[in-house]
Amino acid sequence: MSVVDQVTALLVARYRLAPEAVTGQVPLCELPSDSLALEELRLALEDELDIDLEEEQLTSRSTVQELWDAVGALTAVR
Repeated sequence: MSVVDQVTALLVARYRLAPEAVTGQVPLCELPSDSLALEELRLALEDELDIDLEEEQLTSRSTVQELWDAVGALTAVR
């Protein structure tokens, strides 16, 4: 499973979204979340993918594409 697929699956499960609703252009602030939910998402990504995602890499101003890119870069260096 690709990083995009893994992150998308986590977003779909966590926010109860349709998979086709999770596109790269969607800002994270449009997901049903607040700052606490974004922190929980960051921790879930770290646990699931065994990465260390900095808080600055996951903000409400980020898009899903930026999240995919950040996670992809971290998993590529393992």
